[in-house]
Amino acid sequence: MKFSLMLRTIGLTLMLAIAATTSARVPDDLEQIQRETRIVQEVLQSALRQELRGELRVTRVEAEYLAQQGVFIEVTLNTPWLKIDDRGEPTFQFHGDISIPEIPAMVTNILQDLQINVAPYEPEALEELRELRDEQRELRMEGREHRAELRAKRRELVREQDEDDRQELQQEITQIEKQLELIDQQYDALTLEIEQHYAQLRAKPVPPPAPQVATAATPPDVDTVLSQAVCDYGSTLKALHSEDYITLAVRKGRNSRYLAYRMDHIKECSRGNIKAERLLQLAYQYEG
Repeated sequence: MKFSLMLRTIGLTLMLAIAATTSARVPDDLEQIQRETRIVQEVLQSALRQELRGELRVTRVEAEYLAQQGVFIEVTLNTPWLKIDDRGEPTFQFHGDISIPEIPAMVTNILQDLQINVAPYEPEALEELRELRDEQRELRMEGREHRAELRAKRRELVREQDEDDRQELQQEITQIEKQLELIDQQYDALTLEIEQHYAQLRAKPVPPPAPQVATAATPPDVDTVLSQAVCDYGSTLKALHSEDYITLAVRKGRNSRYLAYRMDHIKECSRGNIKAERLLQLAYQYEG
């Protein structure tokens, strides 16, 4: 009997030890980092699609956070599906198979090449709009907390018999109601501001198409374009530490190229202390 009890005790001790060693660890400020990562993904995709519009096009940009490492961003490039000759006539050229995720970018690029008016969203406008949405969500959560507190105070007021305590509760209820009124006003103001932002984006004028030039322009250096984009927008990831990295995996067909930028170098570039070309020199570069 004692031996059986001892075995059960040992078994329980082992289970507790295993549970303690296998408990999940979550990075600090994970929600903020993931939110900033989504913003950078949208901003980089918009910026790179504006910059790379020649022999290479950005099909998609996907970003994810890797704990204790930084942010990993996959940039998929492809040759354009449409070319316009010197006479201004379009020629469609499909290169291999087209996957489903590539179709939206393909349609957007074709419309741009055909000079159909499609107003692009500026990265700064998208980031500002997302910040307003985040602020509005925080106000909504704060309002829920105050309303829950208000309901509890009102229930307490119904049950309270002492007149002095009732007056004190009523004062607290009045104060919460004033705070809720202020939150609602701020929320309505943000809603109006967000609607105005959407209206500005929809009404944004599209510049007239540039005249066709017979001579081909010098194609931009892709690495320099990528480094400039990282310099301009990488510091948006404020939750990352100086020793963390933003790593770009540039995919084209079956080829992959990796560019790993250290955050302290990115911040130096964003402050104007170094140029994008120097940022590229400081990055780790290798083929995959």
